[in-house]
Amino acid sequence: MVVRMIVVVIAALLVVGAGFAYHLTSFVVGGRSSFDEQVMKWVEERTTISQVESIDEYRGKQSYAVVIGKNQVGTPVVAWLTDKTAAFDRMDLAVPRKNVEEAVAKGFPGAKVTHIVPGMEGDKRFWEVTLKDKDGRFRYLHYDLFSGALLASYVLSPTS
Repeated sequence: MVVRMIVVVIAALLVVGAGFAYHLTSFVVGGRSSFDEQVMKWVEERTTISQVESIDEYRGKQSYAVVIGKNQVGTPVVAWLTDKTAAFDRMDLAVPRKNVEEAVAKGFPGAKVTHIVPGMEGDKRFWEVTLKDKDGRFRYLHYDLFSGALLASYVLSPTS
């Protein structure tokens, strides 16, 4: 009788846990879908981007939706968008993402890159790279979008 009661309790906990995981996943996916829909609306209303290649997010002093794509004449562009602002630059004049990835691999061998996104602070445009180095520390690197020069490097120590 005790064994049966334990099995029932464990089964109930598994069902509750699975339900919680499903609802959490649905919430996260739904939130991302809503974000993408809002950004696409901004793109249509406030940019000349006709072909969207990626939608991302930059979070710095100001958070931006970052859209990389091509304008109506086929020029590669990037747009940083908020609910009130829009800023643009040409990606054909920027250092290619591949070059940034190579610089990170050379400067931080064994590191795992977790995110690369064009960032913007004031009038500075840069590639922001988030990585976990071989010592387990997270780093944020800012490479100038047009020259590729390393502008800033921030290190977060693990909290263990």
